[in-house]
Amino acid sequence: MRHELKAALLWAGLKPSDSPTVDVSRVGGDGHFVYEVLGAGLCAYADLRAGATRLLEIDYSLPRRADRLYLVLSEPPAQDWAADTIKGAFGVHLLWRTPSGWEGHDTATALGPGNAAPPEDS
Repeated sequence: MRHELKAALLWAGLKPSDSPTVDVSRVGGDGHFVYEVLGAGLCAYADLRAGATRLLEIDYSLPRRADRLYLVLSEPPAQDWAADTIKGAFGVHLLWRTPSGWEGHDTATALGPGNAAPPEDS
C-alpha cells in the first residue's frame, strides 16, 4: 500500500519521501502532509483509533509539524461512521484504496486532483 500511495503522489507531480519514523510525507505549496499506512485488514474502528494515536505521536516528534495527517487503508473502514469520527476526534483524515482509485476525506488535496475517485451518480 505504501508503494501505491507513493506512486499516486508521484503521478500527480508531487514529491513523496519517507523515513524510519514516517511512512510517507510530502511538502508542497499546499503544506506538509504526513501519511501513516495501516496494514491489510486493519480497517475496524479500534485499528483506526490506534493508527490515529500513532500518527499524532509521530507528528509531535517531527521537527516540523504536519499541516495535515492521513491514515491510509487498503480497504474502506469497516464501520461507515468511523472515518468521520476519526477526523472529528483526532483531526486525522482517512484515505482508502478502491478498484477505481482512492476515496476518503478530500482525496484531491491528499493525492493531487488526478487521483480522486470519480463522483458517484446521484
